Amino acid sequence: MNPTTARTPNGLDLTYHQIPPGERLALSARPEQETALILLSGQLTAALPDGDHTVERTDPFTAPAAGWHLPPGTEATATAGPNGAEVVEVHSPITAAPPEAKDTTAITAITAPEREVRGSQSFERHVTTLLQPPQTSGLLLGETLARDGRWSTYPPHRHQHSNPPAETALQEAFAFRVRPSSGFGVLLTYDESVHDAHSTVITDTSLATVPSGYHTIAAAAGHDLYYLWAAHGEADTRLAMHTDPAHAWLLDS
Repeated sequence: MNPTTARTPNGLDLTYHQIPPGERLALSARPEQETALILLSGQLTAALPDGDHTVERTDPFTAPAAGWHLPPGTEATATAGPNGAEVVEVHSPITAAPPEAKDTTAITAITAPEREVRGSQSFERHVTTLLQPPQTSGLLLGETLARDGRWSTYPPHRHQHSNPPAETALQEAFAFRVRPSSGFGVLLTYDESVHDAHSTVITDTSLATVPSGYHTIAAAAGHDLYYLWAAHGEADTRLAMHTDPAHAWLLDS
């Protein structure tokens, strides 16, 4: 399967790879961007400046995330294990680091914290934040898992306008997995009202972007939906979401 890429207008890009057993993925040095490499399934050995590092993951539905954050200008290669590797490569433009930022020049192994439960009942989902400033120079990265037909990124919210702390301006990209793989989900986006919403069908291994507007995601009944999300702002480095006022009452349910 050839790599597929999704890009936002502000320069965030996300590429999905299926690497055959024993084959290599070369990561070119990008002086103007920071990079994250996330393993979704299989085994991957990265040849990094400080040596070789191997990670394994059964699948994104049952096993925690693994991968690396590479600072600007870092060259690396990654080799798939005996059963291949399913990988997402993320590149994010450098944003001026916040004053409290720590050293973001070192390669960092990504180890996932405990998943956080958000929402309830039909919109309960599990969220893991993997990277954010000051670990990065602006990239925000995480995973969401919605089981058995549940909604996520719900109620609908946006992060379009730079008005901190109430709202920050971030564009977002997603890489999806669906279980069983024959299933699907739906991404809804709109500017003012759901009556004007645009729908995008989500299938297994599909990618999508949300440059602006309110958005929300639903899995089809009987299916689990996973997505890796990456967000980047040209000025803002924190995620502050504005919930659609028409549906904000659900936050208290």
